[in-house]
Amino acid sequence: MTERTQQQLKLIKDIYIVSEQLGLKTFFWGGFAVDILHGAFTRDHSDIDAFTENLVENKDALIAEYEKLGYAVDFYLEDIWMLAIKKDDVRATFNAVKNIDGIAHWYHAGPRGTVFFPYEWLDENATDFYGSLAYTFGVEMAYLLKTNVRLISAEWQIRDKDKADIAILEQIVFSRGLDISNIRKKVWSHNPYWYAKGYEEYFLPITLDRGADN
Repeated sequence: MTERTQQQLKLIKDIYIVSEQLGLKTFFWGGFAVDILHGAFTRDHSDIDAFTENLVENKDALIAEYEKLGYAVDFYLEDIWMLAIKKDDVRATFNAVKNIDGIAHWYHAGPRGTVFFPYEWLDENATDFYGSLAYTFGVEMAYLLKTNVRLISAEWQIRDKDKADIAILEQIVFSRGLDISNIRKKVWSHNPYWYAKGYEEYFLPITLDRGADN
């Protein structure tokens, strides 16, 4: 295990500690979530992506706690409600998520981009990943986002590492007997951010039955 990977695991541990102290949960998404769901590292990661419950309302407390642990912190409130922390060679970014009547509202672009899905898909219990406890956004969302990136981006191109992640997630989906056709119906997004950039199809919500597949 490289020194950088060890630093990332320490970062994951710190994220869990800070969230617990404030009575919040932070959920990992992206490539790191795939590794946590798989139970082992599959590749190196440049950054760690996550979202935190009620992040905007708790931003001052979160910033204070991360700064106590020696992290440099930035918060991009006006644009995309993103918190970013960095120490040495590792970095993590956090979006906001809310539970509204059992529906997770993941503000991936702040007020200008939201993904909606069942809150129950989020991990209820933390997973021990190489000695660091972590929550993920669940295998359902991990699979659906990797195979339907237009839920959050009009320009994100599938890369080789994404294809490798999809192969891992397909194995997990198959082993758990999940009904993909059913879970596809429970996810949608609304992205005025991309509509403002000229993508007319984003005027309406993006659903997985309306041309959102790659």
